[in-house]
Amino acid sequence: MMAKGLELFGTRNLVAYDIGCDFSKTVTLTSLAHLFSDQEFRCCVNAFHGYSHNYLCQLRHHPNSIEGMGIEDLETLEHVFSASNALASITCYMSAYRRRIFIDLYFQQWDAEKYQNLVTMLHYNYRQALEIIETNSRDVQEVLHLKGLSENDLDTFISSKHQYFETLGKESEGDLHAIAYVELLEELKAVK
Repeated sequence: MMAKGLELFGTRNLVAYDIGCDFSKTVTLTSLAHLFSDQEFRCCVNAFHGYSHNYLCQLRHHPNSIEGMGIEDLETLEHVFSASNALASITCYMSAYRRRIFIDLYFQQWDAEKYQNLVTMLHYNYRQALEIIETNSRDVQEVLHLKGLSENDLDTFISSKHQYFETLGKESEGDLHAIAYVELLEELKAVK
């Protein structure tokens, strides 16, 4: 799948996968690694599944954390499969042949409706994105002004947050010495 995507889609693409964080590591360990890097492909997790990953993973791979990602949740297949669950009660008593025909008809109908509604969906997503940009930009600018901050400060805060969570749980050399010193002082106090 990845080889075909690298062959067909050109540069700077985002691949969404339930375990996109680990999948990107896997791809970098294959013969596709060089092409993956050269074409600036990137993997992320789907929005719904991403919330079950740890926060550091979400900072790196969740659609909400990826600049330029937009408002897509990347869960199209989940939506399709969820809607197709309604077929179970209808098809469970059918023969295998009729079940396959019915499922095939369902997905043909889904495809037709999806393509018919594509322009409407794109139009509403575009309007929603414009509204979000207008509303949130105004709110962000207002808060920045009240706090005496600039947009560069936001980049610094985001960078600091990434650094904090990347080093969370890792003690610095100085902290280790300080902790060892305090422990030795406590031992000395107990001995006296």
